[in-house]
Amino acid sequence: MGLVVNLYKKYFVRRFDKEPGVPYYSYTDFPGLKREDYSFNNSRGIEIRYFFYYYDNYQEDKIILLLHGMGPGHAAYLREINELARRGYKVLTLDYQGCGESKGEDMTSMNEPTRDVVDLLNHVHLDKEIIIYGHSLGGYTGLHVLTKRKDIKKAIILAGILDAEAIGLATIKSRLAVSIIGKYEKKIEPEYNKPDILGYLKNTDAEILCIQSLDDMTVPYKIFLGIVEKVDNKHIHIVKVNNRGHNPNYTEEATKYLSEVFGTFNQLLKKKKIKTDEEKINYFKDVDINRLTEQDQDMFNQIDTFIKERS
Repeated sequence: MGLVVNLYKKYFVRRFDKEPGVPYYSYTDFPGLKREDYSFNNSRGIEIRYFFYYYDNYQEDKIILLLHGMGPGHAAYLREINELARRGYKVLTLDYQGCGESKGEDMTSMNEPTRDVVDLLNHVHLDKEIIIYGHSLGGYTGLHVLTKRKDIKKAIILAGILDAEAIGLATIKSRLAVSIIGKYEKKIEPEYNKPDILGYLKNTDAEILCIQSLDDMTVPYKIFLGIVEKVDNKHIHIVKVNNRGHNPNYTEEATKYLSEVFGTFNQLLKKKKIKTDEEKINYFKDVDINRLTEQDQDMFNQIDTFIKERS
């Protein structure tokens, strides 16, 4: 039991910081994009950093709450943030406990991000329409937040997760290990454990746009959109794409390039041909970040239309 929990903590709910050498955008790379940064202590007493991004003349009646996936925080989503901001939206985002610019030795739980988001919303008291945009773990977190905050009536969920145990089985492929992890999660985060997301989707009147690529290998289609598309609720909207892997908002070319860059990188790590931070930095020095993160304009047109038409 201890071994399973230790491995889970090491790989899934550890401290997440930027990988040396991996290119990330800064808001200063986008002329005119403004950033405001703040912090507060979550209900566990951990300092959480949160941020507003926007261009001048943004829509004042709406705010998009962007929830990042597993990894080093919102810094990996600056291209998406800029895309939403340049379309006239003010974007609120945060780094979860144990991620990026926030404090914390680790994330502690797959459900800890939900605690951070609920705490953030209680802290900032936004008097405007909140629209959730969540990817991967951020998609799960966004759906989980919706079950807690019935006042939020609109969400875009990309390659999300409906059930933490289901993604555990798909990843670990051991019912015993998943059961052990489930008991650990219940102990560490009892208040936010095992949300009934599917039950929520069946009955909600919130407008929810769910997006996924058929070839997603990180969150298999059959355990997210394959289930959601069977839900009989007129408020649930589906967009399916292909050849986009785990990033359905990326272009097909960006997805291919991303797979090549990190596929080779992971193979070199496995073969111990890259060991040091210096070698990692050298590997990524010629990677084209613009090509790596190119956003699908048609997809964002659909997202933009969804936000406007469902108001």
